Amino acid sequence: MLARIAGLIALALCCPSLVAQEPAPKRPWTLLVYAAADNNADGPVLEFMDRVRRAIDDDPGIDVLLFIDRREKFAKNARLLGPGFSGARLYRIKKASVERLAGGDQFPEIKLDQEVELDSADAANIGKFVTWGKAVSPADRYALLIYSHANGRTMCPDEQSKRDMGIAELTDKAGPECRVDFLALELCNMGGIEIAYQWRPGNGRFNADVLLAIPNAGPPLDWDLAFARIRSAGHECNAPRPPISPAAMTAEEFGDLVIEEGGFGRSAAAARGQTRDSEAAGSYDLRQAGAVKDAVDAMARALSASESKSTFLALRQSSDSPLMNYSEGGPYIDLYDLAARAAADEHLSADVRKSAAAVAQATDRFVLASFGMEGYSGFQPGKNGVFIVFPAANWDKLKWYTPGPAKAPDYGQWSFLKDGATPGNGSIETWFELLDRWLDSGDGEGINGYKP
Repeated sequence: MLARIAGLIALALCCPSLVAQEPAPKRPWTLLVYAAADNNADGPVLEFMDRVRRAIDDDPGIDVLLFIDRREKFAKNARLLGPGFSGARLYRIKKASVERLAGGDQFPEIKLDQEVELDSADAANIGKFVTWGKAVSPADRYALLIYSHANGRTMCPDEQSKRDMGIAELTDKAGPECRVDFLALELCNMGGIEIAYQWRPGNGRFNADVLLAIPNAGPPLDWDLAFARIRSAGHECNAPRPPISPAAMTAEEFGDLVIEEGGFGRSAAAARGQTRDSEAAGSYDLRQAGAVKDAVDAMARALSASESKSTFLALRQSSDSPLMNYSEGGPYIDLYDLAARAAADEHLSADVRKSAAAVAQATDRFVLASFGMEGYSGFQPGKNGVFIVFPAANWDKLKWYTPGPAKAPDYGQWSFLKDGATPGNGSIETWFELLDRWLDSGDGEGINGYKP
């Protein structure tokens, strides 16, 4: 027996992998940055990451992992990632250094000694990145930040593949194992209730608890100011406002922090003479997204049952006091502003006004924190800051806004539009069906052939 024990000890010494290893301790947060930069976002994302890494200052409470897909035309910036390259790579980002990483089981084609071209518009790669990041850097909580271009219809355009990523494509191609606590979008026109509902918890696929997004078009938020305040005990904080411990920081507090510093940053830029009047951002509780949809659909049913079409559409088309619009006259209308005005409009029926008040209340619970600059008169932080699609006309131009598949580069398949509806039953059950009934050109087919 003693000889057998001695033999096992000797075997363990020469083969350390046989010795039971303690699992690596989890850090409080791992930040996963998905940089879909196979477009002209290449330079801006590197400048953004350079500011972020200096602000985080190698705090042990947060790890930063980067997926970047670059375009050859723009891949010349050598300051952050070394000599220029094109294609896709993985990195760990530190204050004064970067570490190039291999892709493991999730990205076997990403190797340290060769280049590879991936389609960053393929939503499956976001799912792989999140799964890879969780394996490489276990944490109590995970944040995913997507940096690229978007328009509220699609995101992450890839010059090499000549395609865009659909909003619903992410839930189609990434499962529940890819969920994150905090999802942030450095993308234009993505602060919409339809987008938020797509990625809500409980959808059976990719989801997040909290979403931070920008409803309009504009420059990145001031993430460096926010990260400068995330500090573990014993790590110096030189920020003008109090630090927050990553070990204690929740997803909701992460969103509050970025919104707070984003507002300060926009105000400071305006004071320097840089125009920021039309800027806004919001942090949303995706666990409340279903309740908002239920309330919006109930309002649609009340509108359908009343003689309210002209009065309600007049809210959208008012020239005296226009609704908050995040798309320069386009279809992205502030949801709380719309609901509050409808609830107060005595020309609408009592049922419509009651249902509109319920939408306003649900939206208030959904918006955790928000800011809007002077261009949004009457903006109420924590209420305004999320849009809904409500066009004034040109319904035939919104073929991307459909519960069914859409023609490329759009994707369609919006859950917000199809959930709760029974196509072909002749009844208005959802917001989308109401818009389709009111705004369709009259051919009877509905948008993309959809028949309520």
